Amino acid sequence: MKLNDRYIKATLAGIPYLLPYGQLIADPAPATRLNDSGALLWDGILEGDSREELLALLADRYHATEREHAALAEDVDQYLHSLCRMGILLADTPESRGDDTPPLFYRIGPLVFSYRGPSLLYDRFFSAFSCEEEDFDQEVLILTGKPASIPYGAVLIHTEELTICDSGSSYCFFFAAPWGIREMHVKKDGSRAVLYRMPDPDDMHLEDLFHALRFAFLILTQQKELYVLHSASFLYRGRAFLVSGSSGTGKSTHSALWHDLYQTPLLNGDLNLLGIRNSIPYAYGLPWCGTSGICTPKDYPLGGIIFLKQAAIDQVQSLQPDEKVLHILQRMISPAWTKELLLRNLHFSEALAPLIFSCRLYCTKEPSAARTLKAAIDAL
Repeated sequence: MKLNDRYIKATLAGIPYLLPYGQLIADPAPATRLNDSGALLWDGILEGDSREELLALLADRYHATEREHAALAEDVDQYLHSLCRMGILLADTPESRGDDTPPLFYRIGPLVFSYRGPSLLYDRFFSAFSCEEEDFDQEVLILTGKPASIPYGAVLIHTEELTICDSGSSYCFFFAAPWGIREMHVKKDGSRAVLYRMPDPDDMHLEDLFHALRFAFLILTQQKELYVLHSASFLYRGRAFLVSGSSGTGKSTHSALWHDLYQTPLLNGDLNLLGIRNSIPYAYGLPWCGTSGICTPKDYPLGGIIFLKQAAIDQVQSLQPDEKVLHILQRMISPAWTKELLLRNLHFSEALAPLIFSCRLYCTKEPSAARTLKAAIDAL
């Protein structure tokens, strides 16, 4: 059994109470008055006593007979259950207990995920990536309610929409109210993600849950030497080509030009997962694809990355080695919340840059832009 460390036992005018402090004051959590038995059991829990030891403690206090043990056992169980229900005792919280429903599984690139949560969310966003039950890299658990413990830690990132904290062994995410999410805890090695959502009988926030899970995905992939680039992508000559640039530059527009002119399949409208396998760079399909709705569960060798910049004419400009690394690094959305995480991104950018074609494309929104880039790729 584990206690929520946001409670203390105090005596008020001779009466024992459990008093919340810190964030539990803001939540708010109630003060709890203890009777003699409750105070005795609380002291036992503080000493680390098991249920059987607590029962023995109570029986010794009241000199209980064998016939009275059953009633005392019921009292102990009711007391422990009450503490759990109020979030004071963490032994039987949903996070530690888990979900009794069978998990669903999906595969993204080389990674497998175990999922317990709303089936509608899975069907809408992950079903194309579903796979048979097998060993998994990350366990995803979506619960309704509040976590029993609140491991805030040091603030890493804070915006109006999101606050990310380092709690030691995990990252904690706190979302703005419109997300319909209370918070999410993700182990630093990416092996487990627990998301706590608000009651949502109409499933209005399924898309918000889906986007929140992307953060857990990014943590795991970075640990596995896989990185996500903000980019649209299309397939040409059996290789994935990524088109990247700041929002509004025309990534989707340029990819659509290739599709219209050369019937190149579109792979993703917003994000691409990259990795290096046996010295060959690959682009892996993702379910996250912005508002485009364009995604694929397949993976392909990576042909190149094109960095767009709007211009009055169409022109391909080569990049210096340092510019290639910097451009890749700046278009990543993999975590860079600490120096260590940033260096992970940098090392991958340095490894990837020499292996692929990359350039700056000054371009219009006309078909000539696709023709200009195609000529440069074909000339390789």
